[in-house]
Amino acid sequence: MVSNPSAMATATLAIPLDGLTIAAPQPEMLSQKDVESVTGVPARVFLDTIRAPGFPLPVTKLGKLRLVRREAFVAYLHALASDRAPRRAPAEDERTGVAAVLAAAGLEPARQPRAGRASASSEGAGVAS
Repeated sequence: MVSNPSAMATATLAIPLDGLTIAAPQPEMLSQKDVESVTGVPARVFLDTIRAPGFPLPVTKLGKLRLVRREAFVAYLHALASDRAPRRAPAEDERTGVAAVLAAAGLEPARQPRAGRASASSEGAGVAS
């Protein structure tokens, strides 16, 4: 029987570290510093995407830091994933599809040198001195 109802007891509880999971709340704003850990999108792709002409979301600029609302950016990514282009004719060039994917990410295809042109180093390689 406890004679003092306001008395307190203390105890130490030992919990193994692998039994704990600490979950931080998702950030409200995404920057190039944390976008990969939250969405899986690399920082370079994030920056290229938000700088692309026609990017529909507001971007807050703080020095070199670029911020976008997390929920809006994730919704934008879902919209990109669900937008399906109409099926192309089989004879159409494969590069058109690649260019569309790159454009959706705010990127451009790299220009390839034309085949059949010899470089300056290979032209002089066969000349003996």
